[in-house]
Amino acid sequence: MTILISLALLGTTLPVSDGGPLASVDIILNEFMAEPLASSSEELGEWIELYNRSGGWINLSGWSIENELGQTVTFPTYLIPPEGFFVLAACSDISMNGGLSPDYSYNCFRIQNTGRLILRNPSKTVIDELVYDRNWPVSTGSSCERINPGWVTSLPSTWARATETYGEGDYGTPGQMNSVYENSFAQNSWAFIKAFVQ
Repeated sequence: MTILISLALLGTTLPVSDGGPLASVDIILNEFMAEPLASSSEELGEWIELYNRSGGWINLSGWSIENELGQTVTFPTYLIPPEGFFVLAACSDISMNGGLSPDYSYNCFRIQNTGRLILRNPSKTVIDELVYDRNWPVSTGSSCERINPGWVTSLPSTWARATETYGEGDYGTPGQMNSVYENSFAQNSWAFIKAFVQ
């Protein structure tokens, strides 16, 4: 709220999407922690990170994430900036969750070591979805990070284990650029080919 007030005083106008056409292609699942070690319990250390790969601010009000059990988390009003992150976690207490400060905490939602995460906009349209199994780089004490935000979500090769630590020692980059981020021409070309043949 402080940011918006300050910008208003400066006479600055920001493009904001409410979950319409702009947002439908620009908010993605970017990282998730399924098996934390440093938290007081596995459930309390679980978290998910979204990324806004657009050039505009997006209001996440009414957006939601669903898992394979049908459990759903619906987001409150939150303006995510261009190329910004939104971290939602099971617990906001840094002394219990492994040492991260999420933007939002939820209840009654689990992230399994194999499962599904579905991101929907306020109209309930599926915006991003991943179904992950034991072939994916999901491991104890490490988050699963998207290598490049432009790559196809559904492929295991789009994801890798985090290589940097946060908080109390688990590996991951909640609220920051992913530790495994890569952006070479060869990598992007290969990602395009994989996307084309799907």
